[in-house]
Amino acid sequence: MRVLRVAAVLGVLLFWAGVFGAGALVDGYSARDDYISSLASRGSPVAVLGICALLSSAAAHLATSRAVSRGWRSRWCALCIFGAAAATASVAVFRTSCPVERAWCASSGTAASDWVDVVHGVSVGAYEFFTLAAMLTLGVGALRRTAPAPRWLGGVSIALAIGSMLLLAQTSGAHVGSWQRLWVADNLGWLLVVAWIATRRDPPVE
Repeated sequence: MRVLRVAAVLGVLLFWAGVFGAGALVDGYSARDDYISSLASRGSPVAVLGICALLSSAAAHLATSRAVSRGWRSRWCALCIFGAAAATASVAVFRTSCPVERAWCASSGTAASDWVDVVHGVSVGAYEFFTLAAMLTLGVGALRRTAPAPRWLGGVSIALAIGSMLLLAQTSGAHVGSWQRLWVADNLGWLLVVAWIATRRDPPVE
């Protein structure tokens, strides 16, 4: 179980290292105004780093899904987290286009231009759907004490699910990069808490 915890933490750390490291290597890229997936886009000079960052996040989700399945026997929550992992991998595989091979794709120039862009957008939506489903499944189960997760984690899960929706809603306006990073931080923060608690030998019920 400790291996799963380490894998989840390492996956999240590698994701953020890749995001900030790749962004720092690209002239003109703005963490405030550009999407994370632009780093992995077709035409980006740091696409490999961007893809690896996204796949690291997918690996963290897979480890957490396994931890929930083994530690809590929570089938539905584990399946939802697995779905989020698959959606994240799809985001990495179906990469957005980068107009005229720019090193970045500002929000004003990222309209879907082909089917790959469309699948990318659908994958992002699927990631949020599965993440919210996992949060709410765990949250409701813990609060009703029908799940082995501690009850306080139920309240935290519900609060972070609401925060996730609110933050995602801001990613279509100004400073999309900042809002998207806050949104991802909300989701990954929840993931790490779940991975940590689920891999304890004797998870508390209160």
